[in-house]
Amino acid sequence: MASMTLMVCPHDTAGDPLKWFQFAFYLTKYCNASTKYYKCLDFVEFHEKMSDADIVYANPQDSLELIEKHDFMPLVHSVNLYDEIVYIANNDVKSDSINAINEQECLSCNGMMVTRVGVKGLLEQQVQPAQVYSKDNWMAVVKAVSLGEKPYGFVYKDFYDGLNSMSKNIVTKVGETNEKSIFHSIFIKRKHQDKAQHFMDMLTQAHKDKKGVTVLQGVNIEKFIPVDSEEVLGFKALLALGSELIH
Repeated sequence: MASMTLMVCPHDTAGDPLKWFQFAFYLTKYCNASTKYYKCLDFVEFHEKMSDADIVYANPQDSLELIEKHDFMPLVHSVNLYDEIVYIANNDVKSDSINAINEQECLSCNGMMVTRVGVKGLLEQQVQPAQVYSKDNWMAVVKAVSLGEKPYGFVYKDFYDGLNSMSKNIVTKVGETNEKSIFHSIFIKRKHQDKAQHFMDMLTQAHKDKKGVTVLQGVNIEKFIPVDSEEVLGFKALLALGSELIH
């Protein structure tokens, strides 16, 4: 049985990495491929090493790089997890309406594709911020908005949902997107394409198996569906959106 290495987007391993060890064990048992999970400590390590992995669970931005630079092919994505944005405001702003963001300066992590989802969600409501300035991470956005550096901000919904009540209370949530346009996917290195169909078949059927359900629940996935390179490469359309607003 050939040995394979699984790497996972660090944001998705921050809470409980054990669930991904269990996921790797499931792949070993049911996909006929001895799979070892390697936990990257942060995005710096992940970006340095993801090209060395055989299987990768990647965010939308890294998904493009895996296809275009590292010869990976996408297999599946979940039906229930999409990359979305929560809009936040300083607690002292006069209005907590989405419309109040119009012509206001905002903060986000502009290197992340999901920020464009936030811009898209606003433009669809005829709301256009004056500028979107960048911070190094999502927590820095929350803290800066709470201190009044800028009145509004965009943060990754999965990050916001994971905050404790104390951190959530230092800002005001004013809305969120429901675009369902970009998502994390599981990739396999193209040199293993002879195994790709078997992996895809097993993963898309995992929700019908008792052990599979347990493993999927551990990583907060209801079920997987197939995805192809064309669909993932379609994410690039977002990158040009709002480029005049993102500083």
